[in-house]
Amino acid sequence: MADAELARDLEQALVQLLLRRNRSAIYDAILESAPEGVDRQTYSVLSGLARLGPRSAARLADEVGIDRSGASRYADRLEAAGLLERGPDPRDGRATLLSLTPAGEAAVGKLREALTRHLADRIADWPDWKARALIDGIRLLITPPPD
Repeated sequence: MADAELARDLEQALVQLLLRRNRSAIYDAILESAPEGVDRQTYSVLSGLARLGPRSAARLADEVGIDRSGASRYADRLEAAGLLERGPDPRDGRATLLSLTPAGEAAVGKLREALTRHLADRIADWPDWKARALIDGIRLLITPPPD
């Protein structure tokens, strides 16, 4: 059955993509010019806040796939670097929200530019249709099916 074979090929491709060494190659490319305080560990907190907006450490940890204590430690480092700030949660007086400072937002912009350059280099020799097929395929893969 062709569908089962394609699914196995997709599974193998995703396993390769998600290998630590492949993620590390991407991180190396984008973090080489990162500001102080941003490294492989803190990057997930910084980029998560950029995508999701202000969050508690616990909620951010759940959403970016790290543990709460790690999120808090990484947030401490980003706060010391002036890229993140803590403030009260207006919906819960006991909770603290993490949010990016203007310097944090600028750092994210530079990191995204570095990622875009890295990806552009990787696909530079591809025909446009092949790059578009990859983009469309990823979007289809991550979009939940309609109810």
